[in-house]
Amino acid sequence: MVNIALELLASCTGCEISILDLHEELIDVLEQADLVYAPILMDVKEIPENIDIAIVSGSVRNEENKERLEEIREKANIVIAYGTCACYGGITCMADLYSPEDVSARSFKDNPSTEPSAEPSEVVPKLLPIVHPAGDLALIDYYLPGCPPKEYLVKDILVPLINGEEPVIPKKSVCADCERTMEHVEFDKIHRRVEGTPDPDLCFLSQGYICMGSATLGRCGALCSSAGVPCHGCGGPSMDILREPNHDVYNCIVNRISHLSKMPHKEVEKQIYDIGHVVYGFVIGSTIMENKKVSLIPQLIKK
Repeated sequence: MVNIALELLASCTGCEISILDLHEELIDVLEQADLVYAPILMDVKEIPENIDIAIVSGSVRNEENKERLEEIREKANIVIAYGTCACYGGITCMADLYSPEDVSARSFKDNPSTEPSAEPSEVVPKLLPIVHPAGDLALIDYYLPGCPPKEYLVKDILVPLINGEEPVIPKKSVCADCERTMEHVEFDKIHRRVEGTPDPDLCFLSQGYICMGSATLGRCGALCSSAGVPCHGCGGPSMDILREPNHDVYNCIVNRISHLSKMPHKEVEKQIYDIGHVVYGFVIGSTIMENKKVSLIPQLIKK
């Protein structure tokens, strides 16, 4: 039997729920493997030895997260970064737009919904200067982004690994699954996602809405765009962006809008709002994305 461990770092537990979303198929997986460690599902305190496959979700926000990541890396043969937070920092890394002091003050002192109190100095782990994806601090064997990853991918990656085989994972962008039609439509205004009623058949970018689908790895079936919501980029950067040092999620979207609308690049950049949240929201903590020469992340984060 193969020993599997689940380690939850700084996250919302949505990734763990996505594993449970396998429902009855989870039984098929567990017939070939033992779940030896999963604090969110069982009463276990210490990471055991001899782990074959460790599934790590969440980003590294504090010293305890860092210690647990390092320990499970040491004790596991294979480590999977599961979910966009573990792969690229995810939305938890939007905290990097603020200093750790500002984050703590907002939680304990300046929060309008709670009584002001002193920041805890005991028991609570110390925040790191910035939030990290798991791959920044430990060797990762496989990356499976998504917020959360679709449940079928869990089986598609786990079963081959259990059987000693190499998993085959989709590498297309969200646009590949989107049924909307991309057309050249001249316009001169970028819309906020809450403005107006988009044409249900026309590409969001062709209507002046910021949609991250062309810059995002697609393993979701384009669920958001099918439901009338522009892609927010929760799947992490597309393979084209990851491969090319001069490709970035920001310049990808600017170039695409400019090409479709004939708006000058400078005008598109002028109108794109709240770049840290709207464009870089799911990857702002990624060293891979930050180190690109064209990236605006170094200008946005506070170290």
